[in-house]
Amino acid sequence: MTALREYEPAPGRLVEWHPTESTSDSLGEAREHPAPPSSFQENHLRRALANDAAGAVHSPWLATAFDLPGELDPVAMAGAWQRWVRRHATLLTWFENTGDELRRCALDAADVAFAPVEVGEYGSGADIRDHLLHRFATATSALSWPPFVLGAVLRPESSTVFFAVDHAHTDGYSIFLVFDELRRLYWEQITGEPAELPEVGDHADFAALERGREIGAEEQAAAVRTWSEFWLEGGSRPPSFPLPLGLGDEPRGKLLTERELFDAEQATAFGKRCREHRGSFPAGVFAALAIAAAELAGAESYRTLTPVQTRDEPRWAAAQGWFVNLVPLHFSLAGLRTFGEVLAAADEAFVRARAIAGVPVVKLVEMLGSRLRLQEDARTVLPIVSFIDLRRVRGSELWEAAGAQVLSGPGEGFDVPMWINRLRGLTYLKASYPDTPVAAENVARYLDRVQAVLHRVLAEGDHEFRGAAPLAAVE
Repeated sequence: MTALREYEPAPGRLVEWHPTESTSDSLGEAREHPAPPSSFQENHLRRALANDAAGAVHSPWLATAFDLPGELDPVAMAGAWQRWVRRHATLLTWFENTGDELRRCALDAADVAFAPVEVGEYGSGADIRDHLLHRFATATSALSWPPFVLGAVLRPESSTVFFAVDHAHTDGYSIFLVFDELRRLYWEQITGEPAELPEVGDHADFAALERGREIGAEEQAAAVRTWSEFWLEGGSRPPSFPLPLGLGDEPRGKLLTERELFDAEQATAFGKRCREHRGSFPAGVFAALAIAAAELAGAESYRTLTPVQTRDEPRWAAAQGWFVNLVPLHFSLAGLRTFGEVLAAADEAFVRARAIAGVPVVKLVEMLGSRLRLQEDARTVLPIVSFIDLRRVRGSELWEAAGAQVLSGPGEGFDVPMWINRLRGLTYLKASYPDTPVAAENVARYLDRVQAVLHRVLAEGDHEFRGAAPLAAVE
């Protein structure tokens, strides 16, 4: 995960793939699609519209970049892009804002084709980065088609492929799937060897099912109870970073920081330590986050929002789309003094959270109205802590050699969302934070403490802490 502002590919010849003239002509014959946006899609699009209206800096897209060996064949890649976009039907759709509703439109897959367009020779990676910053910001809206940018930097020894798309059509897991599928489809174009990709469903079908699904009384009651406990525990406020961030009245840009938590051997050993305490690896990481909050800020409970996948049918497993729900994770630290005890509490909280994963939080907020004011400002993104185990994603063993990156854009920082990704050889934590000296200092101190807790557990099997004796925070 890399901020696009810090990304500089090697120089080379820049090529993009644009819809052919016949594809552009077919936009005039596009049909209205019967599926509504999913709950998360609508919330995302409304947030993007609110940011646009306020003139706020935001990047409502996700992107990936990776290398392929040799100089790319632009015509063969055009065929690969065509196959891939047609395969993931959400990429054939866009939304029209009527004011009262967001209406989905769609192209027929048979009408979609791409042709290479020479952008130019670039002598520096910084110039390429600046081009991408502009293109991703201006050409990825889900309110028009195409909602994505397809391109590559060509060189004799290797080529860097990039893809950016509005978040409405992908999620943090889907974007990792692009590498293997596109690589296979390109190789098929070059050699004729079948790509052998799994069948996938259409996220628009998922959205229709989600919006039309009736939530049973028991399931709804469990969701309301879990969310109410979480909400009241935090004084009817969303969770926030435990230390001061130095935020004033003016918007702040956001910065990224990264910590390597474990190499492959250490991750295996930490997982064993967690099992010795009858807990899971993810719960162990969340336990360390909670302990750091207790030791540095005197936190008496841990509260966060964590994404869970909603790919509950085989057809969604490899599909592009936003297959995510947010669930509340919270547990008390009162009376707990060891990592093992906190891990047990974190594991129990995971069980409660997973039990309501089928109830979309956006739909729940609609049902509860003012009783759950999670997002009082439509422009803001709720702070989350995400954990994804990516070791079994097809092609992940090749990511490092291919320089695979997930790219993020500029925006305004209000809190400290975190993403913990477990790869085959590395488990790392990436955090976004507001661009203030106070935030830089306190986020660094917090992440230092998280690392210290994890590695003490790794070395000694447990960690004793005093939750009632916080250190002074930087103000």
